Parts: sequence; structure tokens; C-alpha cells
Amino acid sequence: MNTAEILVNLLERDGNEFIFGHPGEQILPFYKALKDSSISHILTRHEQAAAHAADAYARVSGEYGICISTAGPGAMNLVMGASTAFKDSVPMLVITGDNDYDKKDSDIFQSFPINSVFENISIKSFHPYDGKSAVYNMIEALILLHKFPKGPVHINLSRDVLLEEIDFDSIDLRDIGLSNIPSLNLNDSDIIENFDLFDDSLDNLYDFSQKLSADVDITIQSAIKKLKDSSKPLVILGNGIVWSKATFKLSDFLSKTMLPVVTTYHSKGIVSDHDRLNLGIVGLRGNSLSNYAYENSDCILVLGAKLSERTIGASDFDIAKEKMIHVNIDENCLKGKINICMDVNEFLDCLLDELDQDNGTFDYDDGWIDEIYSNYEELIVGGIEEVEENFNPLRPPYAINRIIDAFKGAYFLSDAGTHTTWTTLLAKSDSFGKLLFSGGFGPMGYSLPGSIGVAFALKKRGIDERVLVICGDGDIQMVIQELATIREYDLNIDIFIINNSQLGIIRQWEETVYDFDKYQVDLINPDFAKLADAYGVDSMKVESKEDLQLAIEMSLDSNKAFLADVCVCEENIPMPKK
Repeated sequence: MNTAEILVNLLERDGNEFIFGHPGEQILPFYKALKDSSISHILTRHEQAAAHAADAYARVSGEYGICISTAGPGAMNLVMGASTAFKDSVPMLVITGDNDYDKKDSDIFQSFPINSVFENISIKSFHPYDGKSAVYNMIEALILLHKFPKGPVHINLSRDVLLEEIDFDSIDLRDIGLSNIPSLNLNDSDIIENFDLFDDSLDNLYDFSQKLSADVDITIQSAIKKLKDSSKPLVILGNGIVWSKATFKLSDFLSKTMLPVVTTYHSKGIVSDHDRLNLGIVGLRGNSLSNYAYENSDCILVLGAKLSERTIGASDFDIAKEKMIHVNIDENCLKGKINICMDVNEFLDCLLDELDQDNGTFDYDDGWIDEIYSNYEELIVGGIEEVEENFNPLRPPYAINRIIDAFKGAYFLSDAGTHTTWTTLLAKSDSFGKLLFSGGFGPMGYSLPGSIGVAFALKKRGIDERVLVICGDGDIQMVIQELATIREYDLNIDIFIINNSQLGIIRQWEETVYDFDKYQVDLINPDFAKLADAYGVDSMKVESKEDLQLAIEMSLDSNKAFLADVCVCEENIPMPKK
């Protein structure tokens, strides 16, 4: 077997079904092996789209996604999507091809210092020098993605390395150089047929319990005591709970303690938005309940969140920090008074054990929840009410609210721009991953390719739910070629373009923050409905209330992709309160 065949076999053994990518010369040995595998390659029309699709696939499935490209320009086109995943700590395997390893420092066609770029946007970047090291690096990459799901892992595969024939009798996994590698019988030339990366023999690899020193254990006990002694506790939930596969333990913990929770932007839906104990998103886009609880609690337990400025920027963090217990697998983002670098899953085990020893409850002020709700202020989003018959074009919040209301329960993907604010304010989530947007990095063009990843994630899980894109006219033109991908794979994705013929949020910043008239933000757009038709996607142009209702009905009645070009007026978004 050559290296490419072994690597693909490892990915098969790890349960992967889909890889999103675009082929090129240097990565073709990998594609040849992929062609004969059980893994389906999803051909996107641009590498950036492949990375966004893998990112969204991961966010919805709770597993890592995979994207692949060739060398040079292909690899660089993955950078936007890999950066997005890195910023939001989304586990993703990024595979790039490269010229022959012995020519890596030569100025030949499509050569580029790929690893020098990716080492800044991944938790680890590999460039194996031969077939044996490539196998070791791939195994280590998979272990990192499972045991340390903190973001993308990159492996750069030179063409000659991929083609190298490997003698498995010479491979010893202990050469990987990781601690706690158990002894394995590796004297089998057919090892791949019998090797399961996550067999019981490897269960303790990178086991956090082996890392718990006496000092760490004391810190955990201090954190538990602080939580038990509090009268006004609050839990901030991050999407690290999903990556640690701790959602069921979290549900068990919350059902026993009845503690109030708030979420970050990206953890929306971990606890249903309809649950009274879920106060909503906290921070700059938070509501009155979540921000009141954040400011007035006496103990804040943060589980699996990075605590970006959007989460902590609505009030004085120096005050909040003093009452904060921060648990995260990534020590670089710990910001609390008590910091615990630990898998959230294992920390919840500690909390549940404590509950079992303490009659199953944490006592806190009975009036705390009522106090929070007594400070409720209704969030009013202007422009969502019925509009006059002749209001043309439609107001953006009106159109978005109607769309959200019609597609309750769907998986919503938003992008970068004014529409994202209205979507996040108006959409309710009953489970994690049902509202995705381009996150902390905020690239334009996330939602359309992201919807492709969501569609395949739902397919793998056997879930029959609608996938809905709400994007701007600026966003869609970054990635509109992915309509071809959607059509090729016959994906049932509904696309609503909120078309105000401008870069609306940039225009608002120009006028309200920098005090100058709009400049270079007006867009002369094509007819998006006709473009969709050219790609073989059913479509409609929306210019009135009646048109919008008809487009929604047509979309709901369709079992294939549908695009609506919704013409809206210029309107400012509500700015965050600080």
C-alpha cells in the first residue's frame, strides 16, 4: 500500500463519510485512493467553500469535518475557511497537497510556504517528510481532533510522500512521540484491516484524569465549594460542551440543580430557547435577562466558552472575573478567578459526583430566578410588524421575521452583514447548531457553502430537516458558484437573499461612526433569480408582501433547492448596548 491509500483507510476507519474539496495536480495520489474508498468526496467550486462546508458540517454533527485542496493557490484558498474555524474553535482536518518534499525550498511552480501560513490558523500543522511520518502525523491529528477539539489540524502532504510504498512491519506507533502510548502488537503487515484508532487499547491516550495533579484537584474542589456557597449562581455555556460530547451530562446536571444559564453566540440551542432557565445570549447582543444575571450573580461558572469581547463586552469584566470559574480545554483562553484547564465532560463528572454525595442538589437563593425575571425588559425589534400594502421595497426585519416564522425548526445559516443581526435577534433554537453564522472571524460568504456541510451532516445522522440560508446580496456574490454544488448533489436548501443593493452595515458605520456620506458600498447587482435559473435552481424575485408569501409557499412545497431574491429597503440595524 502507498501512503495515500493508508491515510484514506485511516479516515475510513475513523468513521468519516464525507470530504469537501477541490482536486489539483499535487494532491491527485490522495484522490486516487479516495476514489476507491467508502468516503464520498463533495466537489465544491472553490476551496474556500470546501472549508466553510467542513466547518458547518462539524458544528451540526458534533464531529470534525474534513476539507482538502492541492498545493499553492488551492491551499491558500482554504485559508479563509480554516481561519473561521480556528477563531471559533471548530475541529476540522485540513488536508493540502504540495510539491515533492525534497523540493520544498525550491522556487518551482505553485510552491509556497504552506505550513508557515497554517501554523497560525491551526492548533497544529504537520508536513511529514516520508510515508511513515505521514501515518504518524495523521494518527496524531485524529487524536488531537478527538481528544483536544480546539480547532483545525492541518496536514500538508507532498506528492512523493503520498506515492511512497510503506512496509507496515517497520511501523511502531510509539515513534509518534506522545506520552502514554500503550504497547500494541504492530507486527502485522495487514495492520490497517485490524487497526481501530479508538479501540479500547487507546482509550486512555491523552486521558485528562492522568493529568490531574494534586494542585488541579484542589482547584476543582475550590471551584465546587464556590459554586455551592453561592446564592445567585449563573452558568455560561459555550460550544465546547458539544465538542466534548457533554450535552447529556449537562442536561443531567441542570435538571438536578435548576441553575439559570446563558449562552454565547455559538452555543445557542444547547439548552432550548424555550426553557425558562435559559436566559438567552449574554453580552453585546444579550437581552435584559441574560445581562442582568451576568452583572448581578455572585458566582459565574463558564463551561467550554472562550469568552470573546462580544460575550463579556456589555459590562465591566474586571468585576465579573472575580466571581468566575472558567473551565476550558484550551488553557490559552482561561480568564476567570478560578481557572481549570480540563475537558468539560470530565469536569461535569466531578460536579455530578459531588451532587450524588450531597443529596443531589446545590442550594441557592429561591428568589434568584424571580429576581432575574422581575428585571425583564421586552426586546423590541422595529419593523417586523405588518406593513402598508404599498410599502415597497420591504423592510428587512419584516421579511426576515416572516421567513423565520414560516420555517420554524429549520437549520438557519446566516452570513456577515445587517441581516445577521435581525436573524440572531429573531430566531429561536430548540437544539444546538440550528443557527449558524460566520462567527468571530466574520467572513462574507459563509452561509451558502456552510449549508452544503449542514445538508450532508443531517444526511449522515438521518435527520430530515430543512436547511435555510438567509444571506445578503454582498455575501452571495462571494460564493454564488456553489449553487452548482447544491444542484449537482440535489440538496434541498432554501436560499433567501436579503437584497438591499449595498453593503449595508459598512454604510451604517460610515455614516454613524465615522461621520461621512456612504462611499463604495452601493452594489449594481445581477438578477439573482435568473442566475439561479442558469444554475438549474428554481427561483423567484420578491418585491412585495404577496411575492414574499408566494416565495415561502413555493419553497416549502419544493423538495429541491429554491432561491428567493428579496428586494428590501435601506435600514440601520440596532446597535449593541454597552
